[in-house]
Amino acid sequence: MKKIHSIFISACLILSFIATSTASTITDTVEQNIYLSTWQTYHYTHDLTDNDFVLGNALSATLSINLYDDNIGLWFLPDGPEKTLFVIENFDFDTGGVTFGANDFYNDLGIQALGAINYNGLLDITVTSLYGDFFIGDSVLTVDVPAPTSIAILLCALLAFGVNQSRKAKR
Repeated sequence: MKKIHSIFISACLILSFIATSTASTITDTVEQNIYLSTWQTYHYTHDLTDNDFVLGNALSATLSINLYDDNIGLWFLPDGPEKTLFVIENFDFDTGGVTFGANDFYNDLGIQALGAINYNGLLDITVTSLYGDFFIGDSVLTVDVPAPTSIAILLCALLAFGVNQSRKAKR
């Protein structure tokens, strides 16, 4: 019986290790069509709390912001190159940065932004036009979280391990 119990515990621990390496994905899209000209700023927030997100479960995340040019310029003076500042959570370039031209923004979230998501399920974003004018399109936040089955298997393994330890302590 002891051998079967040990095999069960070992199998649960191995399964929990394998299962926790898989993740599911939560995607939050903020649909927008906002025009910015030089020195204008726009602020918005991604809210994962309405997507069955469990606080503290974000393993990794990416943020994609669509920018597109208004293409308005005089025939002799074309629309100049845009410069855009992206601030994700705080001004530290952990995740944010500067783009030149009306280029889309795509970046993996750094530790500070990922910490904010794990803390309250929100990600604050500020977009500033340093030069030029453009439109801010959709913003897509993709967060990898542990798959629910992974958590269940891990809990099963921990429970089995705890039962085994309590049996050893009683001996």
